Amino acid sequence: MKKINLIIVTIFVLFANSSCDSMLDVSTKHALPQDKIKTVTGCESLIIGVYDQLQDGYYAGRDLICIPDVLGDNTQLSPGATSYSGQYNFKPNYNLDIWEIAYKQIGALNEAIYYLSQLDQTAKVKSLTGEALFLRAYNYFNLSIIYSRVPGKLVENFNLCVPLLTEPFFNEGGSITEQASVPRATVDVVWTQIVKDLNDSYALLNNNDGSNFPYRVSALAVKAFQSRVYLYKGEWDNAIAAASTTITNSKVKLYNGLYTDIFSKGTESIWQLHYTITENLKSISLHSTYGTMDNGFRDEEGFGDGTGPGDAQLSVSPDFINIIDKDNDKRFGALRKVHYYGQDLWWTTKFNSWGGAFGLDDVPLIRISEIYLNRAEAYAHMKNYTQARNDINALRNIRGLDDTDVANSELINEILLQRRIELAFEGHRFFDMKRLGLPISRPNGLPEIPYADYRVVAPIGATEMDVNKKLVNNPGY
Repeated sequence: MKKINLIIVTIFVLFANSSCDSMLDVSTKHALPQDKIKTVTGCESLIIGVYDQLQDGYYAGRDLICIPDVLGDNTQLSPGATSYSGQYNFKPNYNLDIWEIAYKQIGALNEAIYYLSQLDQTAKVKSLTGEALFLRAYNYFNLSIIYSRVPGKLVENFNLCVPLLTEPFFNEGGSITEQASVPRATVDVVWTQIVKDLNDSYALLNNNDGSNFPYRVSALAVKAFQSRVYLYKGEWDNAIAAASTTITNSKVKLYNGLYTDIFSKGTESIWQLHYTITENLKSISLHSTYGTMDNGFRDEEGFGDGTGPGDAQLSVSPDFINIIDKDNDKRFGALRKVHYYGQDLWWTTKFNSWGGAFGLDDVPLIRISEIYLNRAEAYAHMKNYTQARNDINALRNIRGLDDTDVANSELINEILLQRRIELAFEGHRFFDMKRLGLPISRPNGLPEIPYADYRVVAPIGATEMDVNKKLVNNPGY
């Protein structure tokens, strides 16, 4: 990994749309060249660059989506797989690792927020600031759930989260290395900042959204994400309020058509990553990771041959196949069975090269169905079982299932089951168990991982520990 200070210095090269010889000039007061980013256009370039970086296969374009299901119980290694064995076998030092790329984005966003604050506060400037604040909160949220435990679920009172950087770096009498070398903030401090950024973002974006929904952040996306953040924090009232505002105001509704349309056409997306043909991840795409290109062949039992392009490192676990209603649940239609390396496997078709070229898929990061699940769970925790049933039945019905008849005492388990099925292969499963302090369920008879096991939290990398002497690593590493 690169040093954080080098990341900050090179941010403009990484994110800007143009380049020039003076971009690395740090002789001026500010660490980055002011004349290149102090305009509305320059700040927007930084923000668009963050969206581009989110698309990276080693972040939200793939790893943030697939690895949480590898660490959980929804997927297994396919025959011949050469990737993700460390995560699947829960080996120490194997988890998610987004430190470098997330802090690249945070550095760029801090620059954009600073320079936007110096400009006339037009509607455009406020909208861009709102986007930047949301994206910073999104990055800190991801860092927090990977490198620490959530509020209220600490183990042995270890409460360190990640370094909290909210200001751009200035070159005034000290090196950028010194300014970047900050200790880890506490869990409460970082989550307080996440909530603040989202509140500020919503205030700026409400009735002032930019264009290009759902590919760029909107007020609706902010409010929807707030429901997730509050759910993780265990603030049920706030989760309900945020989810209710989202559902009431959303032009995106639960989709009653073909389930794969949700992914091929984005019919439930509140925020999703959009890929053009030139941005196609191809061999490191989610489709390549979750299977091979469908050549249309089916034998008399309906099995494909799995011979198309794709690495097919991961397949659907038998545990997952066993929990889904194969006769009535529309979501079963997003699974494909294949003969592969002499074995009968299931692959998800949520990511199926729907864009028309191998590996070309948009990636939904927030869907309206999640918001119903967030609210249903929060209601159940509050013992408001009537409203919880209304929400979970709304989702069940639109997926082809009858109302649930489980007792109130089992309703939370039914909601979590539907959450597992609905959001499978989209980056939620491991984190849902972790945020609730549950043992980490594993597939194929592998033993559960106790919640307090140190491997549930990712380590800070050796390079970061070496560069920043103020860092303390997580227990066990």
